[in-house]
Amino acid sequence: MFGLTFEKLFLVAIVAGLVIGPQRLPIYTHRLAELIRSVRSFVDASKARADLEALDVRQYDPRRIVRKALTEPASARPADEADLEEQASRVRPGQKYLVTGGSAHPRRILIDSLPEDDPRRLAAHVPTPAADDETELLLAEVEQLLENPVRS
Repeated sequence: MFGLTFEKLFLVAIVAGLVIGPQRLPIYTHRLAELIRSVRSFVDASKARADLEALDVRQYDPRRIVRKALTEPASARPADEADLEEQASRVRPGQKYLVTGGSAHPRRILIDSLPEDDPRRLAAHVPTPAADDETELLLAEVEQLLENPVRS
């Protein structure tokens, strides 16, 4: 701090002890300690004040939140590419809905309502089996039978 080493501080303390005198030295050290405490509390208070001023309390108004959620369509909300890719990695083929948002306020979005080039919609796409792919055709038949069981 200011290029002062322990030796220099020790030398300043000895000189101050000689100049001020041993009788007044405790009084001045007490005053210096009080001054340092008051400067430190002033700096902490100004930091807290700056943090409080930076916080916009109006953003937590429930009326404003609801109004924004009702007027802003879901497709107009900005989403960055990394977020879209991360969401697309969690989508399973054949999935109908995408759940977004936090656990406190989840939102279900129909995957078919997403744009055609959206990576989440592409991840949910189930390709139709080729005519010569017997395994895929059999799996498709089994899935259809599971969804709509034959009753006799």
